[in-house]
Order: sequence, then C-alpha cells, then structure tokens
Amino acid sequence: MLHDERILKNKFAYFFTIVFLLGWIIYYGVFAINILLRGYRLSEKYVEFRFFAYFLNFIVFVLLIVTFIHIFKESKKMFAYLNITGFLIIILGSLSFYMNYGELWKTYINSFLITLFIFLIVPTLFINYLRHSPAKNEIENIGTHND
Repeated sequence: MLHDERILKNKFAYFFTIVFLLGWIIYYGVFAINILLRGYRLSEKYVEFRFFAYFLNFIVFVLLIVTFIHIFKESKKMFAYLNITGFLIIILGSLSFYMNYGELWKTYINSFLITLFIFLIVPTLFINYLRHSPAKNEIENIGTHND
C-alpha cells in the first residue's frame, strides 16, 4: 500500500484515517438502516426539515464510503471528499442539535461544540496535516525516474 505515490505520510496516518472513517460510516450506516428497514421517521414537529435531513444523511453516508474507497485507491481526491463530508456533518450536526435542543440551546451548546471539535474537527485537521507532499528539490529526488 505504501509506495512513492502515497497520499499520507506513514502507516499510522492510514490506520488513523481508516478507523476515523469506519467510525463515522458505522454511525451513519445505523441511521440509514433504521430509516430504510425499520421505518424510523422524524417527529411531526420537524416535518419541514424531513427531506433536507434525510437527504443530507444519505449524502454524508455515501461520501464517507467514497472517501473510504479513495484511501485504498491512493487518490488525492480523498482529501476533498473528507473535507466536504466534514462540512456536511457539521451542518447536519447543527440541524440535529437545533431539532433536539431548540429551546434549551444555551444549556447544551458548550457540550455540542466540544464534542464536534473533538470527534470531527481535530481528526479531520490531523488527517489533512498528515498529507504526504513529495519533495520538490533535486537532491531528495536522486535515483528516481522522471518518465
């Protein structure tokens, strides 16, 4: 898996990215299975958000799977998909927070922001930091072919 065209710096970066994405895929996969097979629906007071919330959940689930596939394809598109997915998860989390704690938002906003920061923003930034950028100078490229 690790060769000259690798997209992440080391094996730990690949392992961390795979575990991070698998966790989110399982989280959104459970939601998708509950909607499709068990018929779970949003409560009646949030009917106006129903289509947007379901659409966003399924888009995030599909993007997570595509991002996961691009890790193994060694494609740099993985970073674009990861960042788009992270942004959509933030929107979806904010929408979910509003639907669950609309009246009590002042009480729970700190825990929501800390959880979002720890479980999404920091790992995404860390994965982007671990992006492999090959050397551009001639000394570090000695012995490589320019075919």
